[in-house]
Amino acid sequence: MSARSWTQRVLLERELDPVRAFALAHYLDAHGIPVTLAERPLRGAMGEIPFQEIPSEIFLEDASRLNDARELIRQFRLAPTGVRGALWRCARCGETHEPEFGACWNCGATRP
Repeated sequence: MSARSWTQRVLLERELDPVRAFALAHYLDAHGIPVTLAERPLRGAMGEIPFQEIPSEIFLEDASRLNDARELIRQFRLAPTGVRGALWRCARCGETHEPEFGACWNCGATRP
């Protein structure tokens, strides 16, 4: 058993579209909500369920943030599709990026 303290994980969302699941998990993480994305693409190979019908699951790592997470999910669902926003500059290396990128392609630093 791990030495880290146990916190209750909460299943927040199931999403059939793996790209949308990744986007939502990244959105929550970017807003300070600790989540884990559990993708299950091979679960269908073990049974009768087609892989297109097996959702990715997003787990909240800190149950005390449940209300914050639900509000952010609501905002995510209401937002217009497509990424909007301004260009951003990497604080580490100064490279300029489009708004859809969450990390610097040049040095790997996370977007502020």
